[in-house]
Amino acid sequence: MKIYIKSPGRVNLIGEHTDYNGGFVLPCALDLSIELYFEKKLNESHVNTDLGYSMNFNVSTPYQKSNNHWENYILGVINELKQFKTELINFSCIIKSSLPSGAGISSSSALVCGLIKGLAELNAINLNNSKIINLSRNVEHKYIGLLGGIMDQFTILNARKNMAIFLDCKNLKSKFIKINFKEFKLLLLDTNVKHNLANTEYNKRVSECKKSLKVINDFCNKNYSNLSEVKDIDLRLSKNELGETLYRRVSYILKENQRVVKSVNFLENNKLKEFGQLMYQSHLGLKNDYEVSCDELDYLVEYTMKFDGIYGSRMMGGGFGGCTINLIEESLVEKFVEEAEKEYFSKFKRKLNPIVANLDQGIQMSLI
Repeated sequence: MKIYIKSPGRVNLIGEHTDYNGGFVLPCALDLSIELYFEKKLNESHVNTDLGYSMNFNVSTPYQKSNNHWENYILGVINELKQFKTELINFSCIIKSSLPSGAGISSSSALVCGLIKGLAELNAINLNNSKIINLSRNVEHKYIGLLGGIMDQFTILNARKNMAIFLDCKNLKSKFIKINFKEFKLLLLDTNVKHNLANTEYNKRVSECKKSLKVINDFCNKNYSNLSEVKDIDLRLSKNELGETLYRRVSYILKENQRVVKSVNFLENNKLKEFGQLMYQSHLGLKNDYEVSCDELDYLVEYTMKFDGIYGSRMMGGGFGGCTINLIEESLVEKFVEEAEKEYFSKFKRKLNPIVANLDQGIQMSLI
């Protein structure tokens, strides 16, 4: 008997870098996924991937960090699961992926959630989605070094087909929003600028936000638990104490939260053009105030503005590479992609990887 797990990637319609600040996000699961096949083994564990990576080990061996970055995903999950059951079963795992890594569509969280779900089932460990989310975050924080929020894991585990999740990351209250893009499609343009978030300024933004929160609480004598709670008046009062850079970081978070709330209203009322304008505003904030964009992302977003059949575009994910997400008329996709690929290669000498994003359900498990 084998355990089969299909763990999807995710897109975030709007609400970037707000999750670790206790704010709002609007993600969906993708029809691109990581597939994992688990089977019990007696003496040794084997993991093989379609990217050419493989490893052999014994689950009873005490945890030791590997010099091979990807192996720490496996070893970290095993070590965290030992909190629930000290004696785990050796296993084989075959991993196949249609998710491009480094594209900002959460291949990392899809892998971790899939590993936890499959190995928990294999070892008869009863974990609900909330526990899997917490375990997954622990793995990414402690073993991978990525201090991300909770959006990716929540989406991977809870998403529904053709729905977005309006998620409050402070208390995990959520509402499913029916998505009907009519004659429009979500088109992802992967810049093929590969980012490893642990080695970029992503974690620096997390620490900047923590510092900003402390400055505002101390100066205004408040007890905000995260930046998304901060009132505009307290931000203005704290401007000199924060300094220009931190002021812009907080300003972006507060404005992006408002954009998510407005987006929900627009999407529920099929106001796609208005939603698209918020996507452009989001990108400008990410570029100028939060400073997590790059030349390739900026070029692709600006390039869309000459097409009437594209309502919105912005960078998506942690930044410093990865994808843009574009709301585009389906009839325009082929022509636009052909032109964009040509112009992008001419300017950056890189190939563009277009992905039409169809919205799918969350993680699935079956016995085969």
